[in-house]
Amino acid sequence: MINSDTLKEISKQMVPVGRKHIILAAFRLSTLLIGLIDLAFDNPEKSYLPGITIAIGVALYTFFKLIHPLRWYASTRSGIALTAIDVMVCALLIFIHREIHTPFTLYALNPVLISALFLPAKVTWITGGVTAIYYTMNYFSYPLTTALENISGMFSAYLMALGLTAWLPYIINSRILQGLQSRVINEERRKLGREIHDGLCQTIYGLRLELQSFRRNANRAENFDERLAHLMGMLDEAEKQARGSIELLRSFGINRPLLPQIEDSLRHLESEFGIGYRLEAPQGEPHLDDLVKLEVLHVCEEALINVAKHSGARQVTVRVNVRKGNLQISIGDDGRGITGDGLAKGHGLTVMKERAESLGGHFRTISAPGAGTEIQVEVPQKRFWELQTI
Repeated sequence: MINSDTLKEISKQMVPVGRKHIILAAFRLSTLLIGLIDLAFDNPEKSYLPGITIAIGVALYTFFKLIHPLRWYASTRSGIALTAIDVMVCALLIFIHREIHTPFTLYALNPVLISALFLPAKVTWITGGVTAIYYTMNYFSYPLTTALENISGMFSAYLMALGLTAWLPYIINSRILQGLQSRVINEERRKLGREIHDGLCQTIYGLRLELQSFRRNANRAENFDERLAHLMGMLDEAEKQARGSIELLRSFGINRPLLPQIEDSLRHLESEFGIGYRLEAPQGEPHLDDLVKLEVLHVCEEALINVAKHSGARQVTVRVNVRKGNLQISIGDDGRGITGDGLAKGHGLTVMKERAESLGGHFRTISAPGAGTEIQVEVPQKRFWELQTI
């Protein structure tokens, strides 16, 4: 689980939203300034529009990019739309000048940087690829001899700057994510240790005491069958707890889709505890950030463990939906339900609630004695750790 201490440490490593806004603003303003200076010394005949018109237009557009909230990029769709507009504006600034090196060449790197910071990797590669294509088209639209004279300098340097703009944020973030995954693994190991100590070890200790008592009274025939059945029951319980502990060692794969991993857990529930299941996902596999997927899988696993241990249920239903950029999961059973004390203390309910809230989501439990239990989890598909305080 990603607890509050882990989140604080992540926040220190991730670029805070205020600082990120400053970095983006500084990059855009500096590239604008370079473009305007270059434009001031440019030959007016080399442009399709008057220089003053271009300068005013770019300045107004830059002002808009500086004042609009970064939260607009929290939704992948709106983020892609904003980036597409940015790419078209930058392409226009490149083609509006009739020269091999235009004043706003560096300004065209802005959409690549924004997509690298806020959008999925695929979007960044597409943005970078489109930028490289229209820059290359403009570069080689001039006489070949002129283009080849500058290919080892100007052209190569620009493509290198384009690549670095796209790659650097991912290199930094990948190291942060690796550290975070290590923390998650360590926390799951501690949880496994508690499970073995509080469950399996206690059962084995009780079994040992029962066997000692059985040995002392071996010559007495009364209640022999009952005591033997009790010992067999304790052995069965120890076996289930051992299997459960082994199951905790199973690491979820962030590279595997969410739904097959949930179904694996449901099949385990059916094979080990005889609890039937139904998995409903009318919209198919949801698109999630890796860390969101990992935490959601642990919430589901915790909920299904509770069903197996405490509910007495015969059937469990898992529903997965996506609505307005949020993943919604409900896990309901037909068991005995949870009493008021159970809801307050919770069988792992607190852990699940903390997991959901660590993603900026919500957790809810609906239950009544004899009417089963349903947990409802809603978390964002795309987690912007540094945007949650905007």
